[in-house]
Amino acid sequence: MSTIIETDQTLELNHPMRPVTRVLLLLLSLFPLLAPYQLIYLPDWQSYWNVYFLFVALISLGAMAVSAFLIWAAIAGLSKEIRFDKRSSTFTYIQQAPVVRPQRTDYPLASIKSVELEKTEWTDGGPSYHVSIEIIDGRKFTSGSSWTLAEVEQERDRVRAFLRERPQEG
Repeated sequence: MSTIIETDQTLELNHPMRPVTRVLLLLLSLFPLLAPYQLIYLPDWQSYWNVYFLFVALISLGAMAVSAFLIWAAIAGLSKEIRFDKRSSTFTYIQQAPVVRPQRTDYPLASIKSVELEKTEWTDGGPSYHVSIEIIDGRKFTSGSSWTLAEVEQERDRVRAFLRERPQEG
């Protein structure tokens, strides 16, 4: 879920990965670890050099890989922030995660070529959507994804309206 914060001079689109999501992913990572526990640790294997044990070991390795992936998603899942500032005439894109140093990119507002809605088709389930901001040099910056088209359209329209308005002289 995204948060939009707008003032006269700034517009921020925040797409955080919530701490609850991180904790849930960590807890889910424990579930696949039951396979190695129940298939390798609990049984009293007389010999480890047989086809059955190799099959169980392969299943256990797969389960540990799934757990490792879920742990990595929990600790390295990105939060994104997009900020438009009329006062300093800058566009700022920030990505951060607990184990990754924040990456910040600044561009002048005048370098924004387009603000579009992009759709990602998936083989399973419905499509997801995100706002894409293209810079004159060809780089694209995307907001966080959403399954709700209306939410992303609202973000795109707010960004376009904000960029059309002229800064107030003060």
